[in-house]
Amino acid sequence: MPQQSRLSPRSAVTFGLVCVAVSVLPILGGLGVIDMKLTPGTPRWVGVGAGCTFLLAGITLIVDGASGAIGPDGQLSNDAPAWLHVFQSLMGLGIVGTMGAIASWIAFGPGERHFSTTISLPFGWWHPSSGETTGRWAFGIAAVLIWCIIAGVIVVSVRRLIVRARLLASRRVER
Repeated sequence: MPQQSRLSPRSAVTFGLVCVAVSVLPILGGLGVIDMKLTPGTPRWVGVGAGCTFLLAGITLIVDGASGAIGPDGQLSNDAPAWLHVFQSLMGLGIVGTMGAIASWIAFGPGERHFSTTISLPFGWWHPSSGETTGRWAFGIAAVLIWCIIAGVIVVSVRRLIVRARLLASRRVER
């Protein structure tokens, strides 16, 4: 059986801090605090959203690492505080939801889009022509898949919270 790779709490906090640092520029640029050259027609919220995916991931890594409640399988233990289970679920939804919003805007939003395709091979690259329709289709499929993932995450998260609540209730009854 292959050995699972797992971050130590210290590594999780370190990677979390890196993610938070990476999030600063796109968020500040999207808010207009620093000058960020956006493609004409791109709303500023796209920059904020891109930065927020890294910010939420970083905060999640920091909290998970600092809490020490992650088991050897990489999941929260059943004994972890309820707020941590809810927090982790909300952060996951926030990350995927932000990516879904950006992909949806690229696919279905108004205005012209410019896409390029690069296929890397061991000894060269190929740049086939790609038009706006192809790019919008690709992002549209991705957006639909992301929203399906969000629906699945909501279902799984609610089920986990219900199972955890029942487990805690049964432990109280046994006492």
